[in-house]
Amino acid sequence: MILNWTVKMALARRRNKLGVLARRAFVLGAVMLSVAPARADWRTDTGTFRIGVVMQPGETGAPRRFEGFRALAAEALSMPVEIFPARDASALIDAMATSRIEYAVFSALGYATAFELCKCVEPLAAPVSHDGATGVRSALIADTARAARISDLEGMPVAVGPENSLGGDLLPSAGFRWRGKPLADSGFDLVPAETTQESLRLLADGEVAAAFLWEFVRLGSPSAFADGPRAWLDELSPQGFAVLWHSEAIRFGPHAVRRTLASEAKTAMRRMLLGLARDNPVVYDSVSPDLGGGFEAVVADEYRSAAALVTAIGAAEE
Repeated sequence: MILNWTVKMALARRRNKLGVLARRAFVLGAVMLSVAPARADWRTDTGTFRIGVVMQPGETGAPRRFEGFRALAAEALSMPVEIFPARDASALIDAMATSRIEYAVFSALGYATAFELCKCVEPLAAPVSHDGATGVRSALIADTARAARISDLEGMPVAVGPENSLGGDLLPSAGFRWRGKPLADSGFDLVPAETTQESLRLLADGEVAAAFLWEFVRLGSPSAFADGPRAWLDELSPQGFAVLWHSEAIRFGPHAVRRTLASEAKTAMRRMLLGLARDNPVVYDSVSPDLGGGFEAVVADEYRSAAALVTAIGAAEE
C-alpha cells in the first residue's frame, strides 16, 4: 500500500511538472509568435530604407559620393537602401518630418530645427575632428595691443561674418551681450567680412581691433583645440591676440533617424557608424571629409545649445 501510494504521488508530481512545462511552452510559443512577425514587419513595412543628404552645388540626382555608404547601410540592415537627395537643408528637414526618409545626415542646426518642428528625430552618432574635438564655438579674438578687455572695443572696428556663418555671425548675434545689449547695439563699429579668411586678414593687418571667429572644442572641456583661425593667429604672433569672449559650443551635426524606427535598425546603423573610420576609411572620408576622427555616439541632450540657437534665430526673424 505504501509503495502504491508513493508511486501514485510520483506520477502525480510528474503529471504536474509536465503540465507546468506544457503551459510554459505554450506561453513561450505565443510570445515568439508575437515577436517574430514584429521583427520582420519593420523591414516589410519600410520597404526601402531612405537616407537623406543635402546635395552640393552642381550635383544632380543621388550623390555618387554616398554610394559606398549606401551599400554598407544595406548590408547592415539586410534590406534595400536608397539615397534621397535633398536640394537644401529645408528640403531635408521636410522629408524627415513627413516620413519620406528614415535617416538623415544633418547639420547641428538642421537637426535642432527638425526636432523643434516635430520631435520626430533621434541622433545616433556624430563625427569628431582628427584630434578629438566634438564641436565648435564662436570666439571674439582681439589684438591685445589695442584691446585687453571688451570695454576697450567700444567704438572700435570689429569684424563679423560671413553672413549666416555659425562662428562669425549666428552665435555672436544670438549670444553676445555687452552691458545687457546684443551685438547690434554693443557700440562696436561692426565691419562685415565675406569670408573667415577676410576676417583674419583684417585682424592681422590691423584694420580691425577684433574679430568674431571660431574655434574647435570638446563639449564639457573648458579649453579649445590648437586648430583653425586661432592657431593661425598664434603662429603669427603668440602673445598678440587673446580671446575676450566665447559662445556656448555647438556639437557637430549628427546622423539621425526617425524616433519610430525599429530599435534593431537604430542599433545596426549606430554600430556601423562607430566602426566606419576603422573598417572603411574611404567610405568614412566620403561622408565626413572635414572631420577625420571617426564617429561618437550622441544623444539629443547634447544639442541643447543648437536648439537654443534655433529658437533665438526664429525669435529674431519674427
